[in-house]
Amino acid sequence: MLKGLAFVVLILLDITLMAQVRFTTLDELLRYADKNSVTARQMLLERSVAEVDHSIARSGILPKLTVYGSGEYYPVLATQLIPESIFGGAPDKFRKVQFGLPFAVSTGAEITVPVINLEKWAQLEKSRLLQMQTNLTGEARMEDLHIQLTEFYFQALLSRALVQLNAESIRIAKQLMTVMDERKKGGILNPSDYNRSRNLELDVEAGGPAYEKLMRQSSIALRALLNLPDSSTIEIADSLDSFSWPLPAESSNLNNRPGWKEAEARVRVSEQTLLESKRSALPKLSFYGRYSYNWMFKDAQTAAFDVSTLGLRLDYTIFNGSNIRNQQRKNLLLLQSAQLQQEGTRSSLTRQEQDWENGYFTAFQKRMILDQKLNVAKDNLRIGVLNLDEGAMEFDEFYNIFMDYVRARQDQLQNLSDGILYYVLITHNLK
Repeated sequence: MLKGLAFVVLILLDITLMAQVRFTTLDELLRYADKNSVTARQMLLERSVAEVDHSIARSGILPKLTVYGSGEYYPVLATQLIPESIFGGAPDKFRKVQFGLPFAVSTGAEITVPVINLEKWAQLEKSRLLQMQTNLTGEARMEDLHIQLTEFYFQALLSRALVQLNAESIRIAKQLMTVMDERKKGGILNPSDYNRSRNLELDVEAGGPAYEKLMRQSSIALRALLNLPDSSTIEIADSLDSFSWPLPAESSNLNNRPGWKEAEARVRVSEQTLLESKRSALPKLSFYGRYSYNWMFKDAQTAAFDVSTLGLRLDYTIFNGSNIRNQQRKNLLLLQSAQLQQEGTRSSLTRQEQDWENGYFTAFQKRMILDQKLNVAKDNLRIGVLNLDEGAMEFDEFYNIFMDYVRARQDQLQNLSDGILYYVLITHNLK
């Protein structure tokens, strides 16, 4: 019985360990996303589809070889009048001649080789550009995923630090209540001060669920973005402590962002699509060869013969209901739309970069002030605790000192989290 129970416990422990995913650094989390996220897996599928599309377009300029076979029955055979003089008769008379036999079977092969087909060549180039655009689209989506993961990663670290701060605040509040309980028992405490101390303790405890909610929200978002099962838990063995507040060497080059490269590729694809529609109106020249073997029969009568031909075929569309012209107009409008979208992408990325830089330098400028403020608040709290123990401080004064410390620590943690986040983003340390 004990062995069976131990076995069940081991299985449950193993399942629990398997359901927990641990990350030490942000880079480790991003590498995991590159392999397991839905975005990464979808990117691989889209690249494979683009490769197949390019192969399909390439086959359009290659020789085409087909074999065929047919079986036919002619209820009425073709006839023609020919002069009797061919058979030694009078030249002014004609004889009706019937061609073939009613049952016919034929088989053969045909080869077609494009010689000049500018439209197909343009399609091949467009498929190559589309393949590049697909790759860049995937990279842009992965960058967006990395940005979201980075934001939730530091939100998780911040919320955990706030939970720890709340635990420290609860400890101080309980220490205060211990002093108040002793004073109450000694009959030297106003009952209203005791109740206010109790309310302070409850206020501090009430802040804990809000911080824990923020931490759970970060975990839920990370699980969804990493494509982890709902039953799993995420452990991040990192903290906000070790950050030296470096200055970025220079602004990043916008042209290196995947989103901008994707916008450029989209414009090139639209330009090539317009060129393809213009070339579709040009003549097409192809070489062809055909060989067929024919066998006709009826009752005991049979006839067999083969036919072969080689030649060049020229196709030129004279009129097709203005379809080509309308297609060119449509592709021109699509090109203009892609160019406008490119301008919008530049504006969006520029604003994003500037927001990151502004956020970091703001946090950089505040860091020393908030550190000094925290040190002062921490020292005041230390003095307040000593004075409260000795009965040399009233509750109102201690309450203000305590809340100043909590706010100073919260501001310092928030600013530190913002600084690290914005530094990672503006240096594009997301790969």
